[in-house]
Amino acid sequence: MSLRFRRRKLLEGAACATAIALCAGAEARAQELRLFPASGAGPRYASFFDAGGAAGFRIVPVECSYPWSDTEKSGIGLGIDTPTDASSSEGLTTASVPSQRCVLVQCVRMPGDQEALPERLFTTPVTLWMAAGLLGGASIGALGPIHYGIHGFRFTDEGFFQTWTYGGGADKASHFVASASSTSLLYDAYRLNRLTPDQAFFLSVAAVTVAGALVEVGDGLTPYGFSAQDLTADVLGALGEGLIKRNDLGDLLGFRLGKWLETTIPPAVVGGRPLFGIDYSQEIYAADMKLGGLDTRLHASPDIARFFLLSFVFLTRGYGYEPPLASRYQEVGLELGLNFPEILKAAGVSDTTWWGDFLLRTFSFLRIPFTQVGAYYNLKDRKWYGPGAPYRFY
Repeated sequence: MSLRFRRRKLLEGAACATAIALCAGAEARAQELRLFPASGAGPRYASFFDAGGAAGFRIVPVECSYPWSDTEKSGIGLGIDTPTDASSSEGLTTASVPSQRCVLVQCVRMPGDQEALPERLFTTPVTLWMAAGLLGGASIGALGPIHYGIHGFRFTDEGFFQTWTYGGGADKASHFVASASSTSLLYDAYRLNRLTPDQAFFLSVAAVTVAGALVEVGDGLTPYGFSAQDLTADVLGALGEGLIKRNDLGDLLGFRLGKWLETTIPPAVVGGRPLFGIDYSQEIYAADMKLGGLDTRLHASPDIARFFLLSFVFLTRGYGYEPPLASRYQEVGLELGLNFPEILKAAGVSDTTWWGDFLLRTFSFLRIPFTQVGAYYNLKDRKWYGPGAPYRFY
């Protein structure tokens, strides 16, 4: 007999003993009591055990109790039931049981526990949201040929985060964050239109992936060229955010983009000219851990911690010029910053209104300058810099 099996039997025995004690001391007007908070569940087995016409045991179709609700194993919970009809124990239902019944709940995960699928997957709202996502990708992809004219289709090897790449990797970070944000919006839209979490996950990731491919097809007709690395960043961003949404980790993890107006001119620009696109020197990219969500998972009260977040950031300076600037560099950093969506929620802003939802999404996507402190490591000169590093050129 394995240790895990013995532990489970001991736990079930202790629960049954507690059930008997609860029955003996139950008051006539006692309400239902469970050891663990309830979670969503489907049908359950139910039966009644008469105990001499007085209090008895029954297994009822109630919500399955934590921690067994998300597993294939059975579990037990306890409760005191107050009936509405004590006339007879024949034809027993949840509402018609003798008074002062002690409830012994046996939670068994059944095939019917899965969330019911909608009758149609591509309803009109779902189709419109899907079309909007694809149209957005096609529109962005068309901007290149419109601006530069149509050239012969070609592929290009842009690299990822190597120092020799034209954006130093900032362009890939940009693709990642933009795709993550788009996936978040589509996932929520699909869920509001009654798709299951799995359906919303797959459709949102698929839509953003196809939209990213359409962008690259447009780039393939320009001097940019079709970049497999850009598309990879799109897919990873969509998958990353999709998994966060699917596993209800939005209160713990997130991605943001920071922008500001450049106030200093990078040195040694004389003689250089901008390449296609932008140099990304006015952007910074953040992967966040939200302290409120972390405290919740550590079973601690978030309190003031929910107004802060820890971030890993990445930025580049001086990229995007031809010939390349000798002074360009890449930088990473760790920051402690303000969690503006949580501050807005504390001020009464709710996502149940269109303007509240817009504000919360905007501040979830944007990194607000000068609202964080951190330390930053310059990957070129291998030195650490202080909180002002993102806003100046070294």
